[in-house]
Amino acid sequence: MTTIEKLVPSEIFRFLTEHHIDLDQRIAVAFSGGSDSLALLLALSSLLFPNQVVPLYVNHGLRPPDELEREIALNRKNCESLGLELTVLTLPAGSVALSSRERGSGTEDAARLLRYANLEEACTELDCKYLATAHNADDQMETILKRVFQGSSVASLEGIVLVQGGFSSPIPILRPALALTHMQLQQYVEANGYHWSEDSTNQMVCYERNAIRKNLIPAILSLYPQAHSGVQRLTSRAKEVSLLLDKLTSEALQNVVFTEHASMLLDDFLVLELPIRDTVLLSMFSHVAQDDETKVSYAKVQQVRRALEESNASKRWTITSGKTMACLSEGWFSLQRRAIPFNFCLSLDTIGEQGNVTLSSEVELTIQRTSEGSQLLRIEEGVLVHPVLRSPLEGDRIELEGKTVLLSKLFSEWKILSDLHKQIPVLEDQTGIVAVFGRFLGGKDRLCNRCKTPLAGRTTNIYSISKRNESSET
Repeated sequence: MTTIEKLVPSEIFRFLTEHHIDLDQRIAVAFSGGSDSLALLLALSSLLFPNQVVPLYVNHGLRPPDELEREIALNRKNCESLGLELTVLTLPAGSVALSSRERGSGTEDAARLLRYANLEEACTELDCKYLATAHNADDQMETILKRVFQGSSVASLEGIVLVQGGFSSPIPILRPALALTHMQLQQYVEANGYHWSEDSTNQMVCYERNAIRKNLIPAILSLYPQAHSGVQRLTSRAKEVSLLLDKLTSEALQNVVFTEHASMLLDDFLVLELPIRDTVLLSMFSHVAQDDETKVSYAKVQQVRRALEESNASKRWTITSGKTMACLSEGWFSLQRRAIPFNFCLSLDTIGEQGNVTLSSEVELTIQRTSEGSQLLRIEEGVLVHPVLRSPLEGDRIELEGKTVLLSKLFSEWKILSDLHKQIPVLEDQTGIVAVFGRFLGGKDRLCNRCKTPLAGRTTNIYSISKRNESSET
């Protein structure tokens, strides 16, 4: 038996024993059919009984059908020679592209998340207690290089972790080959007389990891032949730093009030050690985001951090971005979710002359009779023909005294944030736009000129928009 034939299974066994993996349980293998995953499958098959090793292949549907058919056929053949049955998990057509659009991420990231979700679900169905992937030392180097040049945090230089919880389940994900290089795994497969599949997309340098693998790593290894060992030491040290930051962050978060929002005193934030200010803010953002998978950008965290560091207890400000809002008031800093813009179009014919119309969980329209002292919009009874209340549309205009004005211009004058414009109700009938309600968002209510009439001797209705569950309108 050659050295490489001994090295790979002994390294896999060392990993399993050091991490106290129960060798009586079933282990699923994320099996692409490439040399890395085939090497892992071969090694595990030499250490465990056939019924304990479950190869899972994910078909993302991103490559030509004939290539996929050949790959799956070869993968089945290799599995059968080991006494294993290959399980093929096929993603719905177009699911990767759809996930990429919804998340605003690249194809690689979307495919990875869908892949893990399906692998973890299969583990549960097939009674596998662990999921093993063939990430290796070259993958680790690619990850570290990527994070270095993206300016990621020091803690993130821990890179790919050896054991972690599942992305969508508690199933542990194992990386037993992380200390082995791609070349070692490939040599191990060759020594055992197996052939592996080649994914054509691995040759495409438009994918970031492929470009790093083909352009950067060969140059680095030519200058630093021991770079894999160096990266391994770096990730080990970064893990120690990460554990320390986690401890300090946990202590600092005791001063944060977590409700629906996340709040803390400005003074408590300003006494934090500089290295943990970002981690505390990230924890607060994560709490407010709830189940939202969208990542918080580094720029957003730094914007809030700088604002806090330049403030004192007498300052007041609000920073809005995406779905979150950061506020400083009376010495308290808080993060909260912003109201999501909504679209609506409701007929008012069925409401009658009086009543309430709910537009969202936070906003409602009130139609009522009231005294002459009211400052709300008055419209003569019976004037409106088939009125509707709707969201504003591009190009909407309202006729005011002596001029016709674009609603978008009014919204800008009122300094209402652009992503809140869809929440501003517009009242319209067959004659055109009758009124626009911006007062509840800090703007103004406006009634079209043709509907303004003398009040004496006339029956009028009052139309107003308010935030629900508030004693007075804003």
